[in-house]
Amino acid sequence: MSGDKPEDKKDVNSESASAVPVPPEPSVSKSQDAKSAPPPAPPKSNSPKDKAAKPKRSGVVIALLALLIAILALALTAWQYQQEYLLAKTEASATSDLKAELQTLSASQTELVASFAAQREALAQLRLDNSSQLNALSRRSQELETKMQSLTTVDRQDWLLAEVEYLLRLANQRAQLSHDPRAAAQLLSNADSILRELDDAALHPVRAELAKEISALQNSADVDIEGVYLTLQGLATEAGKLKLYQAPSYSAEEVEETSEEWQQRLQSGLDNAWAKLRSYIRIRHHDQNFKAQLAPEQEAALRASLRLMFEQAQLALLANRPVLYQRALDKAAAWLQEYYQLDDHRDGLLKQISTVRAMPVSPEMADISGSLRSLKVYLKSHRWQQEARK
Repeated sequence: MSGDKPEDKKDVNSESASAVPVPPEPSVSKSQDAKSAPPPAPPKSNSPKDKAAKPKRSGVVIALLALLIAILALALTAWQYQQEYLLAKTEASATSDLKAELQTLSASQTELVASFAAQREALAQLRLDNSSQLNALSRRSQELETKMQSLTTVDRQDWLLAEVEYLLRLANQRAQLSHDPRAAAQLLSNADSILRELDDAALHPVRAELAKEISALQNSADVDIEGVYLTLQGLATEAGKLKLYQAPSYSAEEVEETSEEWQQRLQSGLDNAWAKLRSYIRIRHHDQNFKAQLAPEQEAALRASLRLMFEQAQLALLANRPVLYQRALDKAAAWLQEYYQLDDHRDGLLKQISTVRAMPVSPEMADISGSLRSLKVYLKSHRWQQEARK
């Protein structure tokens, strides 16, 4: 009871303890077979202490079970949390990958849209260009058709008049630019032949001008420019064959021993000495100081320079520059007189150079534009008459 003192409880417990019978100790002298037998079960006791210990043991078991359940629940909760964390992490990674792919796809879509737009613009521009080209071709075809229609109305006389005008223009170019009176006169003669075939009295002023101009060109065509050019080319070739002046040299001649008398040998020796001495003596008139013999490289330079002088004269002849033409020939003649040997070949070249130098290089060309002006006047009146007929 609750009113009992602790000392009384202690006495009661001690009495109950003294009342419990103590089991006897097993005898050591028993046989060895008793050792292998299982120990005897403790005797059941229905004492109050045993009854009090049973609820205590059952509470501990329940507590242990509760603790085990809590641990299992905690482990399960931790496992679920870990699975949720891993799932969330996987979902986040997958979401980021999907976002990156979506961005890539969006960029690709944007590029494709831009490309399609550029292609659409290019196609539109191409269509515009094709349309403009087609319009230009259409206009060109219409112009060609108009020209063809106009050409069908042109008769043979119009074609011949156009040919005469072309010949007159070409003759003026030959006379003014090329300074070729012979070619210009030939072209004017061809134009006059065509006008004679037309047999039109209105073309009489044109033919009269043509006759005057052809006569003037024939008078101006006395100078053979082509012949002078070829002559200069031949002079340059012949000048390359000339020999330069060289100082006299002496070489002892072997005297053959003969059975002649000493008077004859003396006379032959005197004759040989006199002939050799005559070969050493040359009379030359120099206005300038005497120049020594040229070195081999100077000889080559002199020959090249002489040829260049003749080529310069040819160019001056074609360009109608008389001053340059005469200066080049004068320089070539001076070099021939100064550096080349005195012989007939050189003298002949000098005479040819003086003859070619005296030829007129730029003859006065007659004015042949009067026939072209008269033809233009006739064509203007002729076209006016054709328009009036239409």
